[in-house]
Amino acid sequence: MPNTTLQKLSARLHFWFINARPSSLPQSMMTALTAAAVAAAQPGFSLLLAIIAVLGAALAHLSMNLFDDYFDYQKLQSTWREDLAASGQRARTGKCPYLTSGAATSDELLLAACGFGAAAVLCGLPILLCRGWVIMWPVVLCAILGIFYSAEPLRLSYRGLGEAVIGVIFGPLLMAGVYMAACSSPITHIIVPAIALGLLVTNILYTHSVLDAKADSFAGKLTLAGLLQTPERMQQAAAFFCFAPFGLMLLAVLSGLLTPWWLLTLLALPLAIALYRSVSLHIHQPHITPQRRLWYGPIANWQRACRNGQTWFVLRWYMARNLTALFALLSTIAALLCI
Repeated sequence: MPNTTLQKLSARLHFWFINARPSSLPQSMMTALTAAAVAAAQPGFSLLLAIIAVLGAALAHLSMNLFDDYFDYQKLQSTWREDLAASGQRARTGKCPYLTSGAATSDELLLAACGFGAAAVLCGLPILLCRGWVIMWPVVLCAILGIFYSAEPLRLSYRGLGEAVIGVIFGPLLMAGVYMAACSSPITHIIVPAIALGLLVTNILYTHSVLDAKADSFAGKLTLAGLLQTPERMQQAAAFFCFAPFGLMLLAVLSGLLTPWWLLTLLALPLAIALYRSVSLHIHQPHITPQRRLWYGPIANWQRACRNGQTWFVLRWYMARNLTALFALLSTIAALLCI
C-alpha cells in the first residue's frame, strides 16, 4: 500500500478517534481498571485477559459516543446549541462540529461508530473462548442500553433515564464484565464497589444535566434534572449521588463484606462536599461561578474555558469526573492491598 494511502488512512482514523471524544474515556477506564484490580486478588486471574477486556471497554465506549452523536444528529440536524447561546441563554456550544461543518457526513459517522464497535467485538473473542458464554450477559446488556440511550424508539436519554443508563453501563455492567473476563470467581466480590462507582458515574451525567438544563429543555431532551423539576429535589439528588457511595462503602466495611482497606475511599469525601456545594450554588444562583481550587484536581483546557466563558460548566463537570477518578483510584489501591 502506497505511503500516501497509509497517511490518508491514518489521518482518517485519527479524525474519528478525536471526534469519538477520547476525553470521556476516564469515565469507563476508571471503573474497568478498578474491576481488574479486584479480580487480581481472586483465583484464576489472567492479566492478559484483563488487559484485553479493558481495551475492549475503551473501544466500545468510543463506539457508543459516536452512535450518540449519530442519533442526536438525526433528531436535531442544526446548530441549535449555538442558536440557544446566541439568544442569551447560558449553554455550551459545539455539539458534533465535524458534522455541522461538513467535515464528515452522517453516513460516515455511522460507519465509524460500527467500526469501533467491531473492534470491541474482536477484543471479546479471546475472552469468550477462555471464559465461555457467561461473559455475554453484561456485554449484550451494555450494547442494548448503549444503542437505545439515543436511538429510536426508546431514546432513553430523552426520557429522564439517560443518567441511570450510563451509571449502570459504566458501573455494575462494565465492572462485572471486566471482572468476569479477568478471573473465574463469583461476581459477589465486585458488587459493592460496582454500585458505588456506578452512582458516581451517574453523578457525572447528573451534574451535566443540571448545568445543561436549559439547553436540554430547548432540545426536548428530558434529563433527570428536568424530571426532578424543583430546585429542592435537584439539590437532594445531588446530595444522594455525591454521598451515597461513601455511605455504601462504610456499611460494607462495617458488615464485613469488604476489608478495612476500603475505608481509603473516604479520603475522597472532601471533594464530594465541594462538588455538592458547587452544584447547589448553580441550582440556586446559576450566574455565580465558584473559584477554582488546585485540590479540585486537573481540568483540561482551563484557559480556553476562561476565554469562552465556559468556566461555570467546565469547573463543575471536571469536579464530578475527578471525584469519580479519585474514588476509583482509592478503590484500586484498596483492592490491590487485599492481594
